[in-house]
Amino acid sequence: MKVSPNYGRLTEVLRTWSEFHVNVQPKSRSWDSADLLVRSAKELDDYALEHLKNALDDSDKVLSPLGEPLNLDLGKHRWLSADREESYSDWLAWILQGISGTEILLLFALGDDATKDPLGSERISVRREVWGKDKRSRTDIEVQFGERGLLIIEVKVQNPGSELQPELQRFERASRKHIERRFLILLGIEEPAPGLRLSEFAFTNWRTLCQRLRQYACRVKENKSESLRAAAILIFCGAVEQNLLGFSRQPRRFHATSTVDYLREWRGEL
Repeated sequence: MKVSPNYGRLTEVLRTWSEFHVNVQPKSRSWDSADLLVRSAKELDDYALEHLKNALDDSDKVLSPLGEPLNLDLGKHRWLSADREESYSDWLAWILQGISGTEILLLFALGDDATKDPLGSERISVRREVWGKDKRSRTDIEVQFGERGLLIIEVKVQNPGSELQPELQRFERASRKHIERRFLILLGIEEPAPGLRLSEFAFTNWRTLCQRLRQYACRVKENKSESLRAAAILIFCGAVEQNLLGFSRQPRRFHATSTVDYLREWRGEL
């Protein structure tokens, strides 16, 4: 049986029924159907766990000799906890320092800009926490493409509130002044609430970025000079996937399918 997004939506219903069944004391035989549904759901989840094992094995083979990062427990490291935004920003900035400008543009779906104009061939520099001239806020990551381009990445590991809006507007205004071409990215877990106006920022989610980083690491891992960097990138992906996105090789009840679909998706199998 194929584990699909539709199956994932089914597990949401089954999970709700299971929790309701545990917390509510049945008063009549009318609960027999619910008992049967919950038992069936558990059997279905056990089947999904088999799919997860296969998906982990397949991914491990594709990434050989480095291996699947979800097999490494990165959920207990305090430095990688979900509230350590600076840790994820620092690590991502380090990753960007080691790859080409064209690859950076592709990571953030700016590939058309890489091909229409050789901006990606410009010498890049990556900076962290750059204060604005007004000293009121600082950018998380700035990637400078020679004298011709600027990429600003605002990094979030929690869902942002309305307080982010004026900050994005300040970054957008400041970036207009001296750069020929500029790209503004808000990196987060989920699409911001409709009430949050992003100014000229485009939203990218961590899920998509990690899948692209996995694909990049898979391309360069056989190059001896890049293999250690590829390994570090995969460990970064594993940290984001486990701590921010909730994927796991040992998921909670009814959560196996989301990890299966993710592992198949990055390999282009969905």
